[in-house]
Amino acid sequence: TSRIDMLVSFIIGGAMKADGSDVFYKPSCSDDWKRLYSENYLEVVHTASKSFEKKYQELAEDMLALSAAASTGLNDSGLSLGGAIKTGFNTLFYKLFSSQRKKQAELFFSNPNPQKAANILNLLDSKYTKGILKLIMPSIEVNKRIYVPKLLPVLTVENVLSERDLSYFLKEDSKSTEDSSGSKLTEDGFDIVDKPPTYLTKKVKPMPEGYVKIRILSPHKLPSDWNPGKKIDTKGMKFDRIIVDIHGGGFIATSTRCHQTYLRKWATKCNAVVFAIDYKLAPEAQYPVLLDEVWQAYFWIITQAEKEFKVKLKTVIVAGDSAGGNLAIALTLFAIRSNFRVPDGILAAYPALNLSINAFTPSLLASMDDFILRYSFLNVCINYYVPPEADSAKDPYISPTLVTDDDLRRFPPVRLMVAGRDPLRDESFRLLCRLARLKKDAKMVEYRNFPHAFWNLDIVFGLKEAKFATQKTIEWLHELFRMYEEGDAN
Repeated sequence: TSRIDMLVSFIIGGAMKADGSDVFYKPSCSDDWKRLYSENYLEVVHTASKSFEKKYQELAEDMLALSAAASTGLNDSGLSLGGAIKTGFNTLFYKLFSSQRKKQAELFFSNPNPQKAANILNLLDSKYTKGILKLIMPSIEVNKRIYVPKLLPVLTVENVLSERDLSYFLKEDSKSTEDSSGSKLTEDGFDIVDKPPTYLTKKVKPMPEGYVKIRILSPHKLPSDWNPGKKIDTKGMKFDRIIVDIHGGGFIATSTRCHQTYLRKWATKCNAVVFAIDYKLAPEAQYPVLLDEVWQAYFWIITQAEKEFKVKLKTVIVAGDSAGGNLAIALTLFAIRSNFRVPDGILAAYPALNLSINAFTPSLLASMDDFILRYSFLNVCINYYVPPEADSAKDPYISPTLVTDDDLRRFPPVRLMVAGRDPLRDESFRLLCRLARLKKDAKMVEYRNFPHAFWNLDIVFGLKEAKFATQKTIEWLHELFRMYEEGDAN
């Protein structure tokens, strides 16, 4: 049933209305495709060995078994110990009996229960798997969670698209000053940078409204005793490589916890401080709440992190995967339109760039059988995240593929990673083509045989070939940092 619904939606709602000038309707000899390959915007990596395909199929079977097990073992509410244990036993059962596994998984995917769909993803990020994650994650010197206040008025569906700069948020007639990045900040007669201590180090119950959780990862001890506002001697210390990461999870699940498997590697290999944002999740929080959480956290980092942790904001890279890639690009767009400190680079993996429910693109056909992103599951994520009053076919903060060329011209260097087996693949090609036409600093690598979410697969029992993507990511991060350290950024 879900496949029939999908085909009807694509053929009637999308394919018959497709734009003939789209890059995927052009031959390989067209200017767009020749530009991508000849000018080194695009790199394609093949990993089609027999051992890879065998491991890929095993991974697919494991995910189907987990989906089948969770659909019968988890209830419609939050995760519980009993549900996790039952799901574990059911997973073993469905691993052994392939016919039942396929039948139950197909039954679930035909009409997935939204809460169970979120619970499946959250199983990998729950307190019941916390011990396992600790065993497979690399060590890190600093792993600290803080809670930062929102310093700006919240974004709403009504105001998010309004034309503004920071004078919209802050009083224009107040005194102003400049932070280390040159951004002018004002608020009722006093400088935001000089405000009193502005973060909590422990979660309190009930948590006050207006706070965002951030996980800080650093390969070295930071010049802070986590006592907000206390002055620390920073002589001889250098912390000027900053990564702001926004995790994926379909807008409805996971947190920074399970994404540490690669974030810790980034911090250590790049000698960088990572600020990973734990934003609220749909459906309890819908658009633009998630964007607001990310924007407020980013604003706090830019205006407060140097004072609180003595980190220099010389180079700030914003990264994100899947839904986090969507939010990373939307955040950059929002900073541009607000005349605020724009990130110095964007690193996005398999980003969800078009959330229009009726949009058709060839790669979406893979969602008919994809073991991670089924078409029905994609619809659940979109319907949970996008409220009825918002228009994903017109709003570039929901669907960043809609960003204008004028805004793209102001984008920092962009690095994209996509998977050949990913239903979300095509929109990244479209974005890359537009950046290339504008002669922007942009690169993309396609791992032709990889599935969605491969950043998370560079672990024990994952895909060993995923390490190549990790190495490429670290290479790109070094490249972006060095642009500013050597003064080569344009």
